[in-house]
Amino acid sequence: MHRFYIDKNNIKGTHAIITGQDSRHLASVMRLGSGDMVELADGNGCHYLARVESTSAGQTDLTILKTSHLKAESMAYIAIAQGVLKDKKMDTLLRQLTELGIMEWMPFFAKRSVPVPAPKKDGARVERWQKIAQEAMKQCGRSVLPKINPPSSFDDIMTISRQYDKKILFWERSESPLDLLRKKEESSETRSLKILIMTGPEGGFSEDEAKTATENGFISLSMGPRILRAETATVTACALVQNIFGDLGKKE
Repeated sequence: MHRFYIDKNNIKGTHAIITGQDSRHLASVMRLGSGDMVELADGNGCHYLARVESTSAGQTDLTILKTSHLKAESMAYIAIAQGVLKDKKMDTLLRQLTELGIMEWMPFFAKRSVPVPAPKKDGARVERWQKIAQEAMKQCGRSVLPKINPPSSFDDIMTISRQYDKKILFWERSESPLDLLRKKEESSETRSLKILIMTGPEGGFSEDEAKTATENGFISLSMGPRILRAETATVTACALVQNIFGDLGKKE
């Protein structure tokens, strides 16, 4: 059955509407029409079984038949603070991280980021990232849409990090192995945690940034003897943390 993202504001009782590109895709590409059944996800944890009633230019009207809550989200609230990479890399990375179950995306400009801050482009970037996250959410069967933040600064991330239970900096020059994190997990109580993972840009973190992060409560960890590309490192970091603290590789 085909699955679509729907804005919560487009649901009124049992009536729902899909607009824009998704509506055109539903009617023109998938050739769905009156009486066809679809699944909807609002990005806030609700999942709907709906019947198409009518399609017109840019809008599809549906009747909601059933509402449910999918169990496709991790008990760990994982946020990724990513040193800004080139746009195409950021797009691909966000798609993969959404599939891995992140709850929040916090791009920031590090000292060695290749792109430079461009506030005028932030609106377009966030809009594009939201669409990418929506598509990934639909495809992987999630019910919650990650929160997408505009690019910020390293100092902003330090301030935001105070809200988190665990803060992890993955740095290629760290001398602490990942096993340290697993040992900390084994000795802690089992509960839902807010976890912030911080990974660097193409050139990695500077020593000053790594030092500042540890002074602000981050655990600095290494992924091993090999130097990974920035985007590979972030996906690996997320998968490792999701396995240790979340639901990756685990049954209900």
